[in-house]
Amino acid sequence: MIACTENENLETNEVSENLPSTEVFTQGLLLEPELATRAAYQWPLHSDEGWETARFSIRVDGTIPDHTDKSSALYWGRFAGGNNKGKIWTIFPFDYYDDRGLDYYKKDKKTGENTGLFRYVYDAEGLRTQLPIMEYPLVEDILTDELETNKKADEIAMINELLAKGSDYLNSHVLWYVVKEVGMQYGWHVNGVFVDYEMTRPQVDASRVPDNVEVDIHQQEHQDWNEIKTSVHIRTDAESVTINLPISEENIIEQDDFDIRVYNFYFKEYIIKHQITHDAQGITIQIYDIPAELINQMKAQFGDGLTVEVHSYCRKAEGVWEELKKSTVATGKACTLKGQVTSAFTDEKVVLDNP
Repeated sequence: MIACTENENLETNEVSENLPSTEVFTQGLLLEPELATRAAYQWPLHSDEGWETARFSIRVDGTIPDHTDKSSALYWGRFAGGNNKGKIWTIFPFDYYDDRGLDYYKKDKKTGENTGLFRYVYDAEGLRTQLPIMEYPLVEDILTDELETNKKADEIAMINELLAKGSDYLNSHVLWYVVKEVGMQYGWHVNGVFVDYEMTRPQVDASRVPDNVEVDIHQQEHQDWNEIKTSVHIRTDAESVTINLPISEENIIEQDDFDIRVYNFYFKEYIIKHQITHDAQGITIQIYDIPAELINQMKAQFGDGLTVEVHSYCRKAEGVWEELKKSTVATGKACTLKGQVTSAFTDEKVVLDNP
């Protein structure tokens, strides 16, 4: 692999700090590499239970906006100084995206806090969003708090009209459409809207969750760098999953040169290992020490298993697809394997399944 010095890459004169770096996500959380000089990063904060308190707010105008909405004035929930009243499960397999071009992991120089939005789940039908909610607040409490600070006569009248409907009605007629982590790490917000029908909590039927390992390898097209996104869903007792992307070693990009890097995912008493290797065999992703008990727990509660996503980068797209088509997947225990290898540059597809 081409080594990047502290100042620049000698072959291309690219400043190393401008090069992309491998990213590993588990349950939507970006894992830090385990370095000898860095203490292990443990997550979540409530590691015994895997939950965080969250700010629950209710949309005033009756609409369900998209997940990038930031019009806080249209919500009841005392954004300024209000108490967090509910809880969410941080181990839910959240999605993640870049919020308004902000880098979540870049700290503000003045406040020292992270900016942007990271993990989220959005569902305009309010079904999937109910799964990560551990404890709902009383809607009556949210409205009562709002009365203490709201100065708008029309909204005060609306709140009193809703309170008159009673607690049972209020708690069953709010559609919680987004659970999101904003502004800072563990800064959880849940947004909802009143609906004229009764919401029921969905039940997860673990028996309907596929008993398999699903792997999706996709060559993406970007303006600056060529990305390979490897998504893994582990829904069975596989013990370990090893994926090899046979990319030419000289084509692999990495901001900090490494041969082997380890990322750990901590939850309760479990430590699930992730190892990324760059060598003459290409990029090898190993996920191991996967406890069957944790997989069963996730399937029963969230309707899916352990999710891992690895973002790798290469210097040029030429020749990558022919190499990527030869990717392999192996599991520690015999199990059902499914998946595919695809590319943004061709309609061709390679199906991954058991030999």
